[in-house]
Amino acid sequence: MDDRIVRENRRSNLARRLISHGVRTKIISALTELTRNRQSTVRKRLAVRDKSRLRGPTKSSLELFLKTSRARMEGAALGALCEVFDIPIGPEAVALPAIVSLGFGERLCETFEAYRACHPGTELALEELILLRSSLAKGDEIRSVRCRGCRALMLVSPYEGTRRLCPHCVPPED
Repeated sequence: MDDRIVRENRRSNLARRLISHGVRTKIISALTELTRNRQSTVRKRLAVRDKSRLRGPTKSSLELFLKTSRARMEGAALGALCEVFDIPIGPEAVALPAIVSLGFGERLCETFEAYRACHPGTELALEELILLRSSLAKGDEIRSVRCRGCRALMLVSPYEGTRRLCPHCVPPED
């Protein structure tokens, strides 16, 4: 009986965290197994306005991580934090496993919250962390590589060629 109550409390707390990060209902359901009605109740208790919620399908474009050198470095930092928080990003990883443990969802939140603590001005969202993790695992649209100059971690498109230097190692143009 106590285990069921503890698990239910963890599930509700995780749902609150995900809602506070603006995660869509479908992903919250996958991570917590809470129904749409239960999520609605939690949103009402948290006084989340319907107009502020994200709706529709989740993002699928990785352009956000490739458009600027800062975005590439932020994405690489997120990928590195996934490793630190024991969230697999290797070839066997999927965006959201078929059987999701509460611990996995909690680690996702911890990873994102740690990143936000280090980079409070970032525009990245938790859903984008999930997308990035899935894409890094596949390796077909985006990869994590080391700079050939300073060995810093950075994100690249697999179609960019072989000269991979981070913005700090690129010689200034005269």
